[in-house]
Amino acid sequence: MKLLLVKHSNSNHNPHQPAHEWGITDEGIARCKSLSTHIVPYHPRRLFASTMQKAQRTAEMVSAELNDIPIINNPLLEEHSRQSNAPYGTIEEFHDNLKQLFAQPDTLIYGDETANQALRRFSQGVESVLKQADADENVVIIAHGTVNVLFTAQYNDINRYDLWLRLKLPSIIVLDLPTFTLDSVIDDAGIPVS
Repeated sequence: MKLLLVKHSNSNHNPHQPAHEWGITDEGIARCKSLSTHIVPYHPRRLFASTMQKAQRTAEMVSAELNDIPIINNPLLEEHSRQSNAPYGTIEEFHDNLKQLFAQPDTLIYGDETANQALRRFSQGVESVLKQADADENVVIIAHGTVNVLFTAQYNDINRYDLWLRLKLPSIIVLDLPTFTLDSVIDDAGIPVS
């Protein structure tokens, strides 16, 4: 069985608005159709999703493409919390912050959580999802890049920042269950399966 960690589709980046309020763009909506073509071969019975707007909208669009399979929301699957003291800034500043966050996982670099605090919360979310899933079920979680990478790196010898940079909107990290060994990465799941 597989665990698919999906990074949401293209979002409305607005440096003056908290990231948890960002929805997805028209292009992001269109790319969800292609994302669905990458998920179909795993025959998911349901989708598990972060409660953040961009993940919710991605899940809704994917569900519609997959005959309206149910969506189960879980707030533990949200992105690294950046609500209180984390202006988005320029792309370069954001990348520098992420690089530091990955390099110093026990230090509060920015936002409301260290990398390890976000990882612990997200891991609890994954654990709760897996308890709800059937033993013969491929599990699809629609969440966010940083927490998907932190979770993957916990079980695999990878460079967290390099993997984070590879992941486009949307993308998929495929892990084997129950070991969480990295199976594959679909860097850009917005391109249809050919």
